[in-house]
Amino acid sequence: MDSTEYTSIIYVVEDGVAKIIFNLPQYGNALDLKGVQETLDALFHAEADDNVGAVLFTGAGSSFCAGFNLKEIPDVTDGQEGISAHFRELAMWWHQVFHMIVRIKKPVFSAVNGVAAGSGLGITLCSDMAVCTDDARFLCAWHSIGLANDATTSYSLVKIVGFRRAMELMYTNRMLNAEEALDWQIVNRVYSKDAFKENAQQIANDLAAGPTHLQGMAKEGFHMGWRRSIEEATEFEIQNVRESVMHPYFKQALENFLAKKNRSSQEIVRLP
Repeated sequence: MDSTEYTSIIYVVEDGVAKIIFNLPQYGNALDLKGVQETLDALFHAEADDNVGAVLFTGAGSSFCAGFNLKEIPDVTDGQEGISAHFRELAMWWHQVFHMIVRIKKPVFSAVNGVAAGSGLGITLCSDMAVCTDDARFLCAWHSIGLANDATTSYSLVKIVGFRRAMELMYTNRMLNAEEALDWQIVNRVYSKDAFKENAQQIANDLAAGPTHLQGMAKEGFHMGWRRSIEEATEFEIQNVRESVMHPYFKQALENFLAKKNRSSQEIVRLP
């Protein structure tokens, strides 16, 4: 087990899974600037660690992540320039986190154990897969505090839920419950609180045990495919295929598949 000391998050590597746990439960895991910087640093560690096959996001306590910490916003009576500078710096760090979630060539999985609001929703949307507890809630929140939508929602939200639902979610500040989030494809599965940790850990372990280089190729292709023509998309696919067959994993996987197929054929022949 490998761990790194942070103050606003917990980072630990177990069984090939790099766990990034938001650890400010007294604020609903709304991250301060330091917490956002620590999250990015943890992602850098996970990317560079060959022992890491998947990244898992979750929250300490009963919340996943309620976005950014409002207590850090400068006093509005001090003028608009200070507020603008604050959000410029905060957005720069948050955006680097979202970019890393999308670009890291390893599966990123969110286990949403409570409220996911603002940037917490953004992390869920950027993740490759997500599950949640049956009491989880999902909320945009930006318009309710006078902010324009952020946290990659202009990139990710429409792709996942569709145009009409994205507009409804943003315009009305509607809060989705777990079953609605499942129906809207924001999450892949919903679990009871009792079954949540075990199932989330099993999914993370399965992702970490998979062929990371192939998962990375699929991830990159799916994200870039929205902006590519069919000719560009298929050209990148054949490049990835050619690269994948040169990897040692291909030879072993093919031999295992053929051996299994031969065994199945022999069993069929022996059937009366």
